[in-house]
Amino acid sequence: MGLNPVSTSNFIFERFSNYAATTLFINEELINIQLRNLLKDSSKFSKGPIIEATPSYATGSNILELVDEGILNNAFRDFNSSSLPLDRSLYKHQEIAIKKICSDHRNVVVATGTGSGKTEAFMIPILNYLLELKNKNELTPGVRALLLYPMNALANDQMKRLRGLLKNEPEITFGIYTGETEERYSDAYDKFIRMHQDEPLENELISREQMKKTPPNILLTNYAMLEYLMLRPDDNVFFEGEFSDGWKFIVIDEAHTYTGTNGIEMSMLLSRLKNTIGLKEGEIRCILTSASLGSGKEDFPKVANFAKKLFREEFTEEDVVEAVKQDLEKGNIWGSPECNLYEKILANITDNDFYNLKDILTESNIPINIINQAYRVNNEDPRGVLYDVLLGDERVNKTISTLSKGPIDFRELSKRIFPNSKKSEDYMASLIDVCNYVRKSDSHSSLIPARYHYFVRALEGAFLVFADKPYIYLERMNKVLIDGEEYKAFEIGTCRRCNSLYLVGEVIEDEETGYSYLKEYDNKYFEEDRSIEYFAILEDNNYVNTINEDELVSGIKEIKSVFSIFKLCTKCGAIKEDIGKKTCDCTNNKHIRLLKVKSKDRSVKKCGICGSMNPKGSIVKRFFLAEDTVSSVLATALYNKIPNKSKINKSHEYDDIFGHIEEENKVNKQLLIFSDNRQNAAYFATYLNSSYKDILIKSILTKVILENSETCIKNGWSLEDYHNRVERFVGENNILNGTIESNKREIWKWIMGEFIASSPNSLFNMGYLHFSPNFEVLNNSSILFNVPFLTKNGFSKEDLLNLYNYLFNQFRTHRAIEYPGSIDPNDSYFSPINIQGAFSRRVIDSSKKRKKGYDIKSWKPSQEIFSNSRLDYLSKIYASKGINNDKEILIKDLDNLYELFVNTKSPLYPYIINEYTKDYGAIIKLDPMIFKVTPGILDKNVNYYKCNKCHKITSVNINNICPSYKCDGVLYEINMEEEFKENHYKKLFTNFEFEKMSVSEHTAQLKTEYAAEVQNKFINGDINVLSCSTTFELGVDVGELETVFMKNMPPTPANYAQRAGRAGRRLDSTAYALTYARLASHDFSNFADPYKMISGIVKPPYFEVSNEKIAKRHMYACALSAFWKRYGEYFRTVEDFFIINKIPGPDLFKEFLKEEPEDLYELIKKVIPTELHLELQIDNWGWVDNLYGKNGVMTKITTELHDDLEKLGEAKDEAASRNKFMLARELHQTINTIRKRPLINYFSQKNLLPKYGFPVDVVNLEANLHIQEAKNVELSRDLQIAISEYAPESQVVANGKLWTSRYVKKVRKKDLIHNKFYSCNCGYFKTFLSVDEEDVFSCPICGGTKIKSGTYIMPEFGFITEASVKEPGNTRPERTYSSRKHFSGHGNIIEEKEFVIGDKIIKLSAQNHGLLTVINNGKGRGFQICKTCGYGTAGKRPASHKNPEGKECKGMFERVSLGYDFETDIVEIEFQDIFDDICMKEGFWESLMYSIIEGMSSALEIDRSDIDGTLYVKNSYTKSIVLFDTVPGGAGHVKRLLDEEQFIKTLTHALEKVSSCSCGGEKQDTSCYNCLRNYYNQYCHDKLKRGYAIKGLETILNKQLVEA
Repeated sequence: MGLNPVSTSNFIFERFSNYAATTLFINEELINIQLRNLLKDSSKFSKGPIIEATPSYATGSNILELVDEGILNNAFRDFNSSSLPLDRSLYKHQEIAIKKICSDHRNVVVATGTGSGKTEAFMIPILNYLLELKNKNELTPGVRALLLYPMNALANDQMKRLRGLLKNEPEITFGIYTGETEERYSDAYDKFIRMHQDEPLENELISREQMKKTPPNILLTNYAMLEYLMLRPDDNVFFEGEFSDGWKFIVIDEAHTYTGTNGIEMSMLLSRLKNTIGLKEGEIRCILTSASLGSGKEDFPKVANFAKKLFREEFTEEDVVEAVKQDLEKGNIWGSPECNLYEKILANITDNDFYNLKDILTESNIPINIINQAYRVNNEDPRGVLYDVLLGDERVNKTISTLSKGPIDFRELSKRIFPNSKKSEDYMASLIDVCNYVRKSDSHSSLIPARYHYFVRALEGAFLVFADKPYIYLERMNKVLIDGEEYKAFEIGTCRRCNSLYLVGEVIEDEETGYSYLKEYDNKYFEEDRSIEYFAILEDNNYVNTINEDELVSGIKEIKSVFSIFKLCTKCGAIKEDIGKKTCDCTNNKHIRLLKVKSKDRSVKKCGICGSMNPKGSIVKRFFLAEDTVSSVLATALYNKIPNKSKINKSHEYDDIFGHIEEENKVNKQLLIFSDNRQNAAYFATYLNSSYKDILIKSILTKVILENSETCIKNGWSLEDYHNRVERFVGENNILNGTIESNKREIWKWIMGEFIASSPNSLFNMGYLHFSPNFEVLNNSSILFNVPFLTKNGFSKEDLLNLYNYLFNQFRTHRAIEYPGSIDPNDSYFSPINIQGAFSRRVIDSSKKRKKGYDIKSWKPSQEIFSNSRLDYLSKIYASKGINNDKEILIKDLDNLYELFVNTKSPLYPYIINEYTKDYGAIIKLDPMIFKVTPGILDKNVNYYKCNKCHKITSVNINNICPSYKCDGVLYEINMEEEFKENHYKKLFTNFEFEKMSVSEHTAQLKTEYAAEVQNKFINGDINVLSCSTTFELGVDVGELETVFMKNMPPTPANYAQRAGRAGRRLDSTAYALTYARLASHDFSNFADPYKMISGIVKPPYFEVSNEKIAKRHMYACALSAFWKRYGEYFRTVEDFFIINKIPGPDLFKEFLKEEPEDLYELIKKVIPTELHLELQIDNWGWVDNLYGKNGVMTKITTELHDDLEKLGEAKDEAASRNKFMLARELHQTINTIRKRPLINYFSQKNLLPKYGFPVDVVNLEANLHIQEAKNVELSRDLQIAISEYAPESQVVANGKLWTSRYVKKVRKKDLIHNKFYSCNCGYFKTFLSVDEEDVFSCPICGGTKIKSGTYIMPEFGFITEASVKEPGNTRPERTYSSRKHFSGHGNIIEEKEFVIGDKIIKLSAQNHGLLTVINNGKGRGFQICKTCGYGTAGKRPASHKNPEGKECKGMFERVSLGYDFETDIVEIEFQDIFDDICMKEGFWESLMYSIIEGMSSALEIDRSDIDGTLYVKNSYTKSIVLFDTVPGGAGHVKRLLDEEQFIKTLTHALEKVSSCSCGGEKQDTSCYNCLRNYYNQYCHDKLKRGYAIKGLETILNKQLVEA
């Protein structure tokens, strides 16, 4: 059957908990025990499983009955389709909608749920009309019904239905016209056959030429294609001429998506459509459908108003049709059966057959008369029998009653239904499974249709309190009361190598006390020049101040040790360098000593305790879990639990060659993964593929070694022996599909990857693989155990075995080995250690450039200041044996050990590979075939030990000395099985089921055709995990999915319902939806109360149609459409309009507009809202001058195009002159690509024409290379996102590749505008052209002199990538971040309100054209941008660089920031002087502002990313809060606050949110992601305090006065 909700949820949480405990380890056992216990507490980090009943919809009349009533035409009696049986009952809401459309001739909104048959609600009226025309012989070519969908996938789904519906109605034609539709019939026919393996119906028009010749009666398309159809001169047949006068229906599906900008775009498009056709109001039937709109009848007026604005047609609240659900059926209770009945039933179901059912029922305390009656009534059909029997089951009835009240925690339900049973949860899961499975017939609803919901949340860091003993907390704390005393809580981190404890934060001086305090760090953007500080907790003087040369990376300078000792008061957090002076004024205070270590760019390169180094990252990790890693853990766990069911279809088709064929059709696992962000989805696809492959590989390696352990240990397998066994296993299980040679290479990579690995979770360190020297293959190996300088120092044979093991491991872990011939050590598979290692006896000059592709280690320290692991270990061994361990003697003996490998007389010499280099002389590598491999945990000759100090595990033991660098701990023997009992990776690698997982991205970054191909592969099972953004959220048919995983909390309940609703299409199992609440305010808020997300009500969409920018684009579309009707030769491609015609298109278009065509003027007047006519200068045609002005969009497009072509032409000619013909050819192809680009697409990208679903100011990241992956991607972003995501050196994942931005695109003869900006911490901000004003040296508001200034450019032409592409790694792509948005007071006031709340007066001012500025300041100091070619870097300027065409550029660099100015709707809130002195506290205004924003997002159900805020400072004594729509031009969101009811509701929700949080305890002196913090306000996390927000909101709402 389906997933067991409890065992599945427990399994998922156990994986999550084990992963966290394995990753977040502390070397203080007392703290570590607390940590593990906290992580096992599922109540802190998970919610659910929650069970929700999903009852079926109520039924009404059937089609024949509606014909009898006269609602439908008599012609329907002859309608013949198995897809729409005439005698099948319709849903009640379908019947209601049909009557309103057909009888009342009303426009209708069908606002029903997922799976509610919305299609039939509009399709039956359409068919009714077409059948009537057919019977009257009036059905001619031409569109009668237009079905508009937001996605091609939805339109394609509808086409499948129409084929079934209209198979026997050849007179009714239908067709889909999208970007995927072929022009010529022959091409369309071939494509159709390939896709469907069947002939098209005679009435299905499959090509564009067919539809243009005889337009179909039912036309399906998307809104973007409708725009193209209206623009293209060849497509006028749909809207003008002999076939255009029969339009009757317009249907818009998924109407809830048309909120904000999309709603404005669609409203104008529909107005253009109706006016182009020549329809007046009321002459066409308009139908909207949506899964859910509003909270019931009370919202019907708002829903109707939304529909009215969208269509500009009449809608009333009576025109809104909502779903009518069936009540879950209950019967006459006969009692309760044995508790285990439900388990017995499930155990006896096989392939829909029930075994021994009657015996099971009889033995389970069910009255025999109930059983006999059920058998009699149902003709012994077992599913019907069970349905009737369980209908009277008291437990089932009680379950139905409980679920009818709403979702409930599954465990709580289990206790209610099985109150005295220890197995209540198992019994409850079985009861639900059985009741979801049984039904009276295939068309009948199940007894209890249901869905499970499970939520897991992120960690928010770890905080430590030093009281009588240390206490650890996994929620953000500032101060904690313990036994009546207050203690400061400190954020902690640990060393990745030795797990030593660090305190993390910022040292801030308090102006009142004069003391400095260690405070939590706020993880801010690279906006301010402040760095995080790390302090290791000292025990005595246990720190290392030497450098382990082994850990220095090639080409990286030595990492200097800069340590200083500090003293910390554990009560108040006061901190001071330990020089004997007073730290604070606390009494009974306790101090601890800290070692401050050097940090840079918020990371530590060298641990102060163990001396370990990490030159490429931070050696100290904080207690956060990487979002993608946790998501991978959760997704893999869920994938493992999905039942891998199969079914057999008996095929009796006859094949000419094979005769009758019987095929087995396996139903593989499928999982749909949702992310809100396209980059999250794209990167996660590659990450999950990589991580799952890694698990698969390690599981295979583990399985093979364990299953062959006896043979392996007995025969002493070499790596080649091991390879051969792995190869056999892989072949037997069909795991790799390559050639024999490619499979061999792949398996060698697997083995060598583990061979060189040194991570704590490698198979070597977990004991599953143990590599040791095989002395049996050596000639005369005994001499190695009689080496005089060792034996005289007391080394026994056992000691020497351990010493050789240690030395051989040095070669292995430093990659100083000769890889098998076919394996490249630089292969990205081995990343991040994909470089060949080698040893030199002694590197003379470490400053010399390393041999390319090599990481050469010095066997002996190269300088006096250095040490290394070998010297350190030898020193500790000598000390333990009482031998003189003077450094000079040690180095000499270390040299002798090197000689054992390189001396030609040594038994080891045949396995040494010598190589000579110019700079380093002889270097050596070791042949790995000298190693033998065994399963260490099963090999009696291998013992494992653990250090009591650094806690590292080793199989090397000489005198119990820890081999870890500079560790003075003592080894003790351990049992590896016990040691790794709870280890996350051990459980993964030993319990893994060998199942293939193919993961792909499906986002807006993929071109439409390729995205459709990916979708089909998922539906067909070629891809079984799809990581998508929101592309699959709507009603796309994705097969019989049982599970979905949401990688973040969806924005609204509507989004959640759509995503969760993708699961549950299997009739034989209960659906399961897993959601990860990542580290974000929205996610944590909904995690705290997931019921609001599961069963929340969706607010009606809302938009304001008066948007100047969007209106302009539609006005231009009207004009261009009219122009192309007259001048069709200027239409098709870029060169047609700009280049090849005698008169350039821009010039001719301008002349055309100067004629002021009357029909165009009338069309524009009707399409553009009246309130914008004056502003856009419609009546006097002033908009034409604006289009062609100096900064007009047509001028900009023309200049940029000619500049691009000129540069490329010059580069092509130069390449040809230098005989670089391949490059010249590529440049010629690029020129042709630009010239042949479809003109509508080009104008849309350049924002001259509407671009539906995309923001107004869009720029591209152009892929600067010719590969297949580049052809399948289209990288475009709203400019305010692009200045961060596409900034130079930022990286983007798309189509499985990593693209790096390198250039700000430049256009010759048109420089980017430079603006100056000034900002102050008091909130003052100002921006202006750099030539307008002089420098400002002090803030005009507060007088402060620390005012920040800079210059920014707006990269309006976009960005260009590097000329190379990489594979994504295991860390998120790098990027820089933008600032918060600033407001400088520019805006037009359109409405003002004053609200009196108690005795408080709040003034609200709504403004349009509010000017906001976003700035990306790079890593603090802006970017270095070449003035000539746009080459950019966030660091130092390069010594040399090339332009995008690959030529050397000598241009000068300038330091600038990237900026974006945009106008939008704003609301300024002024509070006068209602607050007391609290408003002067740092962080008060930010806390109040973000609480109001969170309240508004919750109360008005607006996606949090659609609104934001900033502070505006008018003078030195007061501030205003400015809230704004993040969409340029505005979407009408913030203006809703001028409704007093909405404003009060917003404030109330805000107060509820901050009051219900518990962060900061009673003092409320901090904030967290559950109340005020989120991704967007990281700049002020340290300032946000929940108490400030509560105080401010209570003051505004007059709460204390009311309560008094």
